[in-house]
Amino acid sequence: MESKDKKRICVLFNKPGKGDLPDRKGVMGEVDLVAETISNLGYSYFLLPVDKDYKWIEVLKKRDFDLVFNLCEDFEGNPEGEAWVAGILETLKISYTGSSPSCLYTCLDKIKSKIIVSHYGIKTPPYFLPDRKKPEFLPLMLKPRKQDSSLFIENKNVVFNERDYIERVKELKKLKIDFFAEKYIDGREFNVSIFGKEVIGIGEVIFKGEPKILTYKSKWEKKAREYIETPVKYPAVLDSEKEKEIINISIKIFKILEMRDYGRIDLRMDEKGNIYFIEANPNPDISKDSGFYKSLHYRGICYDSFIEKIIEKRI
Repeated sequence: MESKDKKRICVLFNKPGKGDLPDRKGVMGEVDLVAETISNLGYSYFLLPVDKDYKWIEVLKKRDFDLVFNLCEDFEGNPEGEAWVAGILETLKISYTGSSPSCLYTCLDKIKSKIIVSHYGIKTPPYFLPDRKKPEFLPLMLKPRKQDSSLFIENKNVVFNERDYIERVKELKKLKIDFFAEKYIDGREFNVSIFGKEVIGIGEVIFKGEPKILTYKSKWEKKAREYIETPVKYPAVLDSEKEKEIINISIKIFKILEMRDYGRIDLRMDEKGNIYFIEANPNPDISKDSGFYKSLHYRGICYDSFIEKIIEKRI
């Protein structure tokens, strides 16, 4: 294919290290797929890993490209760095794909995003900071405030009694991370993929065990029991009324949090049919193993078209 007006695209990403966990090591599959697609579309490209030597910033400052396809998820292992990297692109006035620094930071902070979304009348599970000896309610789930990829999430994070609550809080405090307690919604979980301003797919996590949560192993360790027992079904089986409600809520959240280009909204539904916002994921994984990729497939949108539309919007 001939080059599209000789446009050049920089694919910015976090290069995994030897000691990285599976969620970080898997990024190269996403990078290779995006780069291959960009090439197939007729654009030239180069890969630019974000390293702590800061040489990548000097490359960006040269501006010998037309667009950054931003696949960064952190900086030096800090998830807040995802917003920092986007902030550097903003400061340098470089066009890039995906969401803004403010959106990335807001969505990473689970409490902040809950407060904002609930202000617009969307239900979120009650929460409290575990700085007290007794829980405000049970059952509950203890969650990191500013982490992604279900890091530090284990089955024992869901607690049903005061004794287990005290024990797990002690364990989490030793990790030196911010975390909070959220009411455990024992129900169905949905992953809603949004492209542009349209829902392209609703997947449902099929829980075959208890408790009904996605742990780190559920997402990243394919041989683990938790992974095997939490397949995601596309599309989710819903009646038309409930499907419409989920779509409307998800689009509203996408707009409220000022997400851009593409994203994923995670929701829960209790036994009474109430829909709760759990978290928002701007710039989600778009590798072949991702739920977003499956949503594109079931919606009949080819991956090349998805990447091309994002590029054309931002270039």
